[in-house]
Amino acid sequence: MTHRLLIIITFFQMMLTYAIKAQVRTSTKPIVGESLIFEERKGIVAVEAEYFYKQTKTDVRAWYRTTKIGEANITPDSDPVHIEGASNSAYIEVLPDSRSSHSDELKREENFTEKAGSMAVVHYKVKFNQPGRYYVWVRAYSSGSEDNGVHVGMEGEWPSNGKRMQWCDGKHQWTWASMQRTKEQHCGVPHQIFLDVDSIDIHDIQFSMREDGFEMDKFILTNDINYVPTGLGPEPTSANGSLETLWEKNKVQYQSELSYYNTISRSLDENKSIAAQQFNYDGSQFYKNGKNWLAINPKLYQEASVSSVFEFESGRYDLVFVGVGENDGRSTYTVLINDKELGTYSPPLSTHMWEEGQNFNGFWENVKLKQEDKITIIGKVGTEGLEWTRARWAGIVFVPVGKGKQIQDAPSTFRLVK
Repeated sequence: MTHRLLIIITFFQMMLTYAIKAQVRTSTKPIVGESLIFEERKGIVAVEAEYFYKQTKTDVRAWYRTTKIGEANITPDSDPVHIEGASNSAYIEVLPDSRSSHSDELKREENFTEKAGSMAVVHYKVKFNQPGRYYVWVRAYSSGSEDNGVHVGMEGEWPSNGKRMQWCDGKHQWTWASMQRTKEQHCGVPHQIFLDVDSIDIHDIQFSMREDGFEMDKFILTNDINYVPTGLGPEPTSANGSLETLWEKNKVQYQSELSYYNTISRSLDENKSIAAQQFNYDGSQFYKNGKNWLAINPKLYQEASVSSVFEFESGRYDLVFVGVGENDGRSTYTVLINDKELGTYSPPLSTHMWEEGQNFNGFWENVKLKQEDKITIIGKVGTEGLEWTRARWAGIVFVPVGKGKQIQDAPSTFRLVK
């Protein structure tokens, strides 16, 4: 190999690595700037968690944003999306989540830390019009015993009364709490989580990871010790204008967080789609894999089948089947309409743990479909010798005839091998 060719290959490897990391990290970036300042009025201020203006100390864990139009594809993350009931249809979560139950290995300074401010810190600017003691309430979603703790601080200081916020009650739903875990009371003591604001000024409010997998929707600072929020809590107030247009202003940023399947399925208003997890997979050999896919556990099964009904307008469509390329082998997918085979294909090997994109799709042009047609997917695992694939797939997109090729040209979704 010539020296020049080696330089070119190295350059492209570096660029690919950069692109992959950029894709994975998109939803960690702020969608507002430092100019957004929340304001305390009459002793209370509410803040949407997704409106952090920066985050720091993200080498090991970071806060990832989930919105009504997209979420981060970060693994491991054992629980589903909890967008229903979230204020502003968005929230943030510390990922990856490698300790979702007590039986999972606890790794200090990786999936757990008692050192407030040391990992995954999100920052918010808040203008206080009166100094004093402000009690901290957070609306969180906890699915178990290992995703229910966080730390709160201010101006880079992490006082003892801001450490170990704890949730025990209200599992599997968005729940307000303001309790501090202590040695004697693991489920927390009320009125012990607070920040002392000593001046009328703009202060930097910060939250940092205690346990990975923690999901935060909104927080409140109040100088009323007896205040208890309900429902979605009060509306946020800004010192520099209305918050009502923030969603639309940042729609481009939100759109960039979509998975490949969601990107192409929404690329044309005329598109119709059925996501894999919308198929009736209960009782089948498929299982729900992460937030987007169905998959097969190769230790239990080699093949699986699942069906759904075509509920859209009868007509002709280009059909795009979004499969997943894997580096362990080539899965095989067969698509049937009313039990008659439309076609079979196998995505090529990926150089990554998994990969979605145009090269890994099945594609059939000008397919005639009638409303109430039964669509069946048969998946088969594959292997290159050591490990088996899982026949992962994301869904089917039904596109106006002649446009099926063009919608597939969108950024791929990758998963890094670590």
